[in-house]
Formats: sequence, C-alpha cells, structure tokens
Amino acid sequence: MDKMTSEEWQQVGEAILVWSGWGRSSWPLRNDEPVAKRFGSEIAATLLPLIRQLEDEFYASDARHTAADLAEMASISSQQFAAKYPELPDDAVRALAWCYTFDYK
Repeated sequence: MDKMTSEEWQQVGEAILVWSGWGRSSWPLRNDEPVAKRFGSEIAATLLPLIRQLEDEFYASDARHTAADLAEMASISSQQFAAKYPELPDDAVRALAWCYTFDYK
C-alpha cells in the first residue's frame, strides 16, 4: 500500500464508504456487492482485499480497552490509524471508526 497514488487512495476511500454503508445505513453493512456494482468486478477484486486489510489494521487499535466512551474510542482509534495511513481520506477513516465503535459499543 505504500506505493499507492493519491488517486488510488481516493478510490480506496470511496470503496470503504460504499462497502461500509456510511451515510446510507443506520449500522455498518460491510457488503462487497455494492463495491462490485460501483467499481466493476475486476477493480472490486483488487479493492476488497485492501479494505479488509485496512479494517484489520484499524481493529488492531486498543482504544476499545482504554477509552471512556464511544466518542473517545472513535477519536483514539482514528488518530492511531490516520497516523499510519495519512493518505486515506478522512471520511473513510470516519467510516472505519463507525464500524469499530459499533462493534465495541
């Protein structure tokens, strides 16, 4: 992922939004189908493993053990993740934090 262009990071960010259901659902969907519909099956086959890898890395955060509440959990985990992946758009980081806090509420 280190050698990705800004445009590729933007595409991954958009794919995370589509995959997670951010802005379209009351809870995280984590659905591959909308990604394939939006980007086509060939591109989705490249994007989905990246999304899962980024999700795994986001979930490596210990914020669920240290935060006093959901807002702090989202803040801590997002800061940790964004420090590793500053190229990923902020809205994609927020979508991953939404998934994370939903799972650990």
